Amino acid sequence: MTSLADWFMKAVRVGSAFNPVAAVFLQLQSEVDGIELNRRIDNLEDPIGSICENSQELCRSIYESFDIHGVSLSNEAYKQFSRPLALFESKGYLKRDMYSGNKYAQGIELVDPSFTLYLARLFENQKNMADLYDLVENCEIGVWIDGIQLAESLNIPVEVVRSVFKIHVQNGFGILSNESGTCTYQGSV
Repeated sequence: MTSLADWFMKAVRVGSAFNPVAAVFLQLQSEVDGIELNRRIDNLEDPIGSICENSQELCRSIYESFDIHGVSLSNEAYKQFSRPLALFESKGYLKRDMYSGNKYAQGIELVDPSFTLYLARLFENQKNMADLYDLVENCEIGVWIDGIQLAESLNIPVEVVRSVFKIHVQNGFGILSNESGTCTYQGSV
């Protein structure tokens, strides 16, 4: 439902179109409205990237610091990204490993596999990702896939492979080994 003020503003806009001076202000208002509309669309298209101002920088730093043990940022990065890290943690995307006596987190655990895949979508070679999905999607019943070897052969982080496995397990398509130091998946459907 449109308010009386909205109707009034619409009438003013229509009337000002015939006045050359007012038409300039009408065009300016349209530009401002367009900028706001684009910002709102960007928020809908990329809700993670629009959480805060430097979300994309943090995402890149996280992805570039993947290793076999998880994610570890420098103290400078923890200081620079403290607010977005707290926001990402509050949304359930990651968990910071905090210890008493330490000013900064000692590591980051990515707890939401869809967040890890979001990072891969932004920063990973998409052909390699398509190959990964194809291999996991076509895994035969009872066949085990070694995620560490797969990550090495496709040149992608093991955590990305593990996240694809986790998504398939959540959908009931297979099982993921919980053995320490491994990343293996068995197809079951």
